[in-house]
Amino acid sequence: MYQGNVPAKILFGNYMDYVEFNKYKPFIDEQNKLVHAYTDEEGNVFYVEPGFYNGLIGFEEKRYDRFDEIMASIDETIKKLHKVIFTADFENPWITRDGFLYREIHDITDPLKIFVEDKSRGSDYGD
Repeated sequence: MYQGNVPAKILFGNYMDYVEFNKYKPFIDEQNKLVHAYTDEEGNVFYVEPGFYNGLIGFEEKRYDRFDEIMASIDETIKKLHKVIFTADFENPWITRDGFLYREIHDITDPLKIFVEDKSRGSDYGD
């Protein structure tokens, strides 16, 4: 069971440990060291871009009671697709890899009917 919001910790340089993914085996992708790369026990490969991780943490903070479901859905996605890049924006990802499919945080949370309402109203200040 998920144990709560534990801040990411710095491992070395600018690389942070995404504790939510501790059950997977991390590896360093020499082509892009800033994007976290992992394999699962079945050998499936996936990447977690920083923008996706920020969105995930937002759901962790706002929908803590359902965070286990989100992580289970991520795991199911990895097992189903085998090669996944979890990105903030599939039209403008940090990395591209042949044969990989993209998933955004809402691709995970919307089917679960887990939403975070955007209550921002923009700025009242104009030129």
